[in-house]
Amino acid sequence: MWQSIANIILRNRLLIIGLMTLMTVFFGYNAVTGLKLDNKYGILLPKNAKAKIDYDRFKLMFGEDGGTLVIAIQTDSLYTEERFLKWKELGDSILQYDGVTSVLSEATLFGIAKNSEEQKFEAHRVFSDTRYNDKTIDSIKREIKNNPIYEGLLFNSGQNVSLMMINVDESFITDQKKSGVILEIEAVAESYTSYFGAPKYAGLPHLRIVIGKQILKEMYLFIGLLVLITSLLIFLFFRSFRVVFISVLVVGISVIWSMGSIAVLNFNITIVMALIPPLMIVIGIPNCIFLITKFHQEILLHGNKVKALTRVIKKIGTATFLTNLTTALGFLTFISTNSPKLMEFGICAALNIILVFVISISILPIFLSYSSSPKRKHLKHLERKLSVGLLNNLINITKNYRPAVYVVTISVIVLSIVGMLQINATGNLTGDLPKDHQISKDFNFIQDNFGGSVPFEILVEYKEKSRLSKASTLRKIEAIQSLYKEDTLFARFISYIDFLKAANMAYNDNDSSQFILVTNKRKLAAIKKYVDNSIELNSGNSGIALNELVDTNNMVMRIRSQMKDIGSYEVDDKATIMRVQIDSILNPNRTEIEGYFFQYSNEGDIQYIDSILANSTAIYNALTSTIAKDDEDLQFAFDSDPALIKTYYKKADFKENLRTAIDNEYFGLTITGTSIVASNGTQYMVINLFTSLLFAIIAIAILMAILFRSMRMVLVSLIPNFIPLLFTGGIMGWFGIPLKPSTLLVFSIAFGISVDDTIHYLAKYRQELKSQQWDLKECVVMAIREAGLGMFYTSIVLFCGFSMFAFSEFGGTKALGMLVSLTLLVAMITNLVILPSLLLSLERRLTTKSFEEPYFDTYAEESDLDWGNLEIKSLPEKDFTEDDVKQL
Repeated sequence: MWQSIANIILRNRLLIIGLMTLMTVFFGYNAVTGLKLDNKYGILLPKNAKAKIDYDRFKLMFGEDGGTLVIAIQTDSLYTEERFLKWKELGDSILQYDGVTSVLSEATLFGIAKNSEEQKFEAHRVFSDTRYNDKTIDSIKREIKNNPIYEGLLFNSGQNVSLMMINVDESFITDQKKSGVILEIEAVAESYTSYFGAPKYAGLPHLRIVIGKQILKEMYLFIGLLVLITSLLIFLFFRSFRVVFISVLVVGISVIWSMGSIAVLNFNITIVMALIPPLMIVIGIPNCIFLITKFHQEILLHGNKVKALTRVIKKIGTATFLTNLTTALGFLTFISTNSPKLMEFGICAALNIILVFVISISILPIFLSYSSSPKRKHLKHLERKLSVGLLNNLINITKNYRPAVYVVTISVIVLSIVGMLQINATGNLTGDLPKDHQISKDFNFIQDNFGGSVPFEILVEYKEKSRLSKASTLRKIEAIQSLYKEDTLFARFISYIDFLKAANMAYNDNDSSQFILVTNKRKLAAIKKYVDNSIELNSGNSGIALNELVDTNNMVMRIRSQMKDIGSYEVDDKATIMRVQIDSILNPNRTEIEGYFFQYSNEGDIQYIDSILANSTAIYNALTSTIAKDDEDLQFAFDSDPALIKTYYKKADFKENLRTAIDNEYFGLTITGTSIVASNGTQYMVINLFTSLLFAIIAIAILMAILFRSMRMVLVSLIPNFIPLLFTGGIMGWFGIPLKPSTLLVFSIAFGISVDDTIHYLAKYRQELKSQQWDLKECVVMAIREAGLGMFYTSIVLFCGFSMFAFSEFGGTKALGMLVSLTLLVAMITNLVILPSLLLSLERRLTTKSFEEPYFDTYAEESDLDWGNLEIKSLPEKDFTEDDVKQL
């Protein structure tokens, strides 16, 4: 097969170049016009994940929780005529931008006044006269500061910190072309630095846009750095600008194809997807090195370029294909995660790795065929003292120091396992940013002064609309807010209760002492009548709006807050505890009632039904209402004679009706928000990346079993690839590098790539078994000499290539680069030291007849080649000469 492929490539060079050019133009056009950025949080969750379902339901009722851009200033002189006017001027300027739906600050607030004649509340601007004729700046300050609703929401009086909250349409945050409005708004805020000092920014729009821009910036930065460093390394290895140019051409085309394929597949750029173009360079360069190294070895052997190129394609085409295939399989296993974005990443990465192989095996031989033969100085790398000395030392260690190799290996494994036990799992929104990064500083500033910066939502659902206005319901919501009032993880909690308190204060002529919850039915009804007549109270400029706190069906109440940006697992632990605490407030009798119902279901004893109904009058009323349906006489009978219900205990549908009545009396509870979605997304990704790694191991093991037809050989070959993973896990534990999605990617990526060395080595070892007549020691030695140099070169390139990720501002990307580099370096050592040592130690127990005769060859044997019958037209049946190149 590979002979035919070699014929096709070398006989159709111009056609292939033409097709490659057209494909490159096509993918390049799509990369320029079709690439989109996805900067949302929670995108890693599958569509059927409960956290995502809850969050989508929340957004359907109340809209986005993460659409507020926050600008914070710290000054003790805001309330001067000039600066307060400038604060208003800044807000008015921002409101003019497309995509800005509202601006809320101390200078844009509305006050609420009672209109007794029309029995409604009327809104008025606290600050409207910019000449201060109607109100002095001191009276404005008193009106705002004396209103308890704003403290902890818009300002922190103790620290002289004030906020401007800007609501931005979601489409302007997600659309890459429109998202620049966020940066423009921040630029306007910067222009007021002389009045308020340097502004601080928070809120998800700021975080998403700035990090999104950084993702794109770093993607192009890494592409440039990788091209530079790999070009330098290739030149140092081969001492040829021509080789550098051809290699850069190969990876350049690969990068364009990868970016274009992302757009063609309608995928978006995320922090994970942005790794694909740089990865194509890191994966493509080793292909070039193996092909060029083999080409130079052939030239050194017989000096015939055409013969050398044909042998390059035929002799190592399968091996190179299989190494790319194993790497692609490592990425393709991400489809097992059921996460849309990870599945997209896995599919796109796997596809492009195969395309890199196609580009490498086509472009490199074609361009080498057009270039002149390598000169003697270009082949010196094959005989350098450093190269020869390295290979001799490896052979010496393998032949004479195997016990020491095993002792060191076992010691490393033990230390690595101990280190892995110390790994902590984490993950938060700003966790990948350095502590001294401006985003981290600003977020910490907001958190220190207001308690939190990441949206956190509690939804309380009641089955009947009438329960919203019940005093018992209101007291329960107030109890929930009071429970977490002093919790330092949260900013101030705001709910319908605060709305009612503000309304009561307005009803009492804005007496701040009346900012209290009224549960008296008569007075509550009077306040509610004023509220119902006041359309203005749905305006967010009043600080809180009714439609932001209760859904349109009056069935769900929202308690909103912001949480500190802590680790994902800490968020989950806190939410779990809160669910228990809040449910005990909303449904204090749940445990007892469920106990009675469980015993009734199992024992059938009706006394437990009596206990349930005695425990809750509401359940009794709900049950009788369900049974009576629209029969008013029967309902009256139930109300008059409670004992009548006993006659229905034996009815067939009674148990079902009782269960329904119980469930309908429970308050529903949902904890959601960006903090919960991001937390669950991180945990989901961690769990599923372990799964994908397991699938990668299984898939690659099966592929190697097909390749070598020896399960014992497969097991032995996996050992040198497990040790680097253990070593990296140990390093993470010993040096306190947390386990999170970005660092967990290390294992799948590194395993898929490190197996390449194993395949190259074992393929050469199997080939030598025939030519060396089963002299196992000589086979091991020859395999090191033949494959070792290419493995060393590619490992150095991979190490340096992935090290470029250390220039990232994202801690996760930086850790990923360094850890993959380290893992691959260790993998090279294990494949060149431990694997040969195992082959020599196990000898005949391991190497069997099935290993000698695989399903297909990875390296074609010289004896199989019939150079006199090559299917390349116009070539005479004689030894190849330089003139023969021109006839191709």
